[in-house]
Amino acid sequence: MSTLPSDFIHEANTAFKEQDYSTVNEAATTISNMQDKGQLLTKRKQEPDMDFEVSQGHKRSYTQMTPYARTRINKDDNLWQILHGLKESSRIPGVIPHLEPHFTTLNHKGNTVAAYLCSSFTDHISTGLMDLGWGCGYRNAQMLMSFLQHTQQDGDAIIRQVPDVSGIQILLERAWEEGFDPQGARQLQYQVYKTRKWIGTTEVYSILSYLGIRSTILDFHQPTGPNQTHEALMDWIQSYFECSSNSNPSGGQKQQNKTVYFTNRPPLYLQHSGHSRTVIGIEILKDGKRNLIMFDPGRRVLRSYRGTSDEPPLTPTYPEDDMVEPSLTMTSEKYDDETRKCNNSNENVANMSFGNRLLSGITQRTSLPANLLRPFRVDAKAIAKNRQYQLLVLGDVIDERSQGGQLYWDEPKGYLLDEVERQDKKSVASIVMTL
Repeated sequence: MSTLPSDFIHEANTAFKEQDYSTVNEAATTISNMQDKGQLLTKRKQEPDMDFEVSQGHKRSYTQMTPYARTRINKDDNLWQILHGLKESSRIPGVIPHLEPHFTTLNHKGNTVAAYLCSSFTDHISTGLMDLGWGCGYRNAQMLMSFLQHTQQDGDAIIRQVPDVSGIQILLERAWEEGFDPQGARQLQYQVYKTRKWIGTTEVYSILSYLGIRSTILDFHQPTGPNQTHEALMDWIQSYFECSSNSNPSGGQKQQNKTVYFTNRPPLYLQHSGHSRTVIGIEILKDGKRNLIMFDPGRRVLRSYRGTSDEPPLTPTYPEDDMVEPSLTMTSEKYDDETRKCNNSNENVANMSFGNRLLSGITQRTSLPANLLRPFRVDAKAIAKNRQYQLLVLGDVIDERSQGGQLYWDEPKGYLLDEVERQDKKSVASIVMTL
């Protein structure tokens, strides 16, 4: 398996840390200058005293020789008492099932051939008022953890709870103290707690490894398709979801003329310079083009998506900030423009008489499925705006390309590390997908 020391964004963190959206242009200039000087954002320079895995000649066959590290960590009451759990009002469950009818409608219009979506255990979590501009890494980590909290292995939940932003910062510092990713710790000066420092793929990898959770980093260093598109990235994500053992339409038996496939796959953490998002699926269009379906922590979710698929829409709320006093949080009455427009339109129509509603249906522009999916769909052209990407995958990815095989997600191996494997994860390594 071809591996390299991986740090997709540590240099970018140095340039972007403690920046907000008002300074994005200045930070982007800094990143551009770094690229001109030949500093790859996806690689961390190896220092002489660092013990990083540069190559892996053979892969240790998997047999659980020691207990799962998760068992010990989940029983550490001292640790979990320090960590504050993410408030339930800050997370939005049940969004993924709400996407199905929009894809189905687009299929009837001849646009969408198929859509593959990750496990519905994944919650949508947005940045709050006080972490706007720097909290995307934390929020995407929380979305991965929401899946892990609702997933069991060996008779117990994989993770005991989803920590708030401060809790994730505590976990990262604990991981550094135990020897995980020492170079990343030095670059962030061994401190993130109560700061606005950005975190990226390697920090999330270290946190998960510290908690005894298996994950794999895939590096896509450059575009592989026409017009600077990332065909290799799109191909791997499509294969990841299509090959799911549970990729049946609407969760039932596989049938013809079905569009939406709910899988048992965990979400993916997608990083580029300056931002990260959570991939929850992929859409295949009639013309062969593809859209990634993503949860972007910087974008709000319409009220019609809130709640589970079996429940009526909930009252609109904004995610509560984990790091500020309640008096500074955004109130639920302050919708974004898109949410307000949609909600007001629905309420006005609901209050009309039948005749007026009939006339209104002729003159009033209705929300199209494509518009309702806009916060989630990202096409190949938008992905091409960034040259380099890094993907963090929960679980293990097996690379058999050197033997003429494929690179695939190893579902039977599960998500839990034993104590020996956990020690091996202290040196961060990635699989290079494109050179």
